[in-house]
Amino acid sequence: MAAILTWLIPGAGHFYIGHRARGVIFMVVIALTFWGGVAIGGVRSTVQPRERRAWFMAQVCTGVHAFATLAISRQFDDSTPRLPADDVAVVYTGIAGLLNVLVIFDVLSRGDPAAAFATTGPRGPVSKGGT
Repeated sequence: MAAILTWLIPGAGHFYIGHRARGVIFMVVIALTFWGGVAIGGVRSTVQPRERRAWFMAQVCTGVHAFATLAISRQFDDSTPRLPADDVAVVYTGIAGLLNVLVIFDVLSRGDPAAAFATTGPRGPVSKGGT
């Protein structure tokens, strides 16, 4: 559940498991990175599922941010020419999505401390071979 919340709203999974300060940091950093990219390139040219599929897959990892930008961009016509700043904007928003993938892995690793302790033990990994 925490991983799904983190995908939808970066940092929300950390709130769910009780790591509120960490969740706020992730929310702010990923949102500023994503919306900073949108501010550089504009709403119309940043999230483009047809033209930039690989970057779109990275952007979708930001959850509501990408879907909100996509919904807003559909309200404008697509007649503006592409500028070099558009490429920078796409990279910023894609990086925000890839950062959120790391945040998802972080919340998964922190989700159940008892289970993590049982597999590692107090002094490192538990060996199953008896040595």
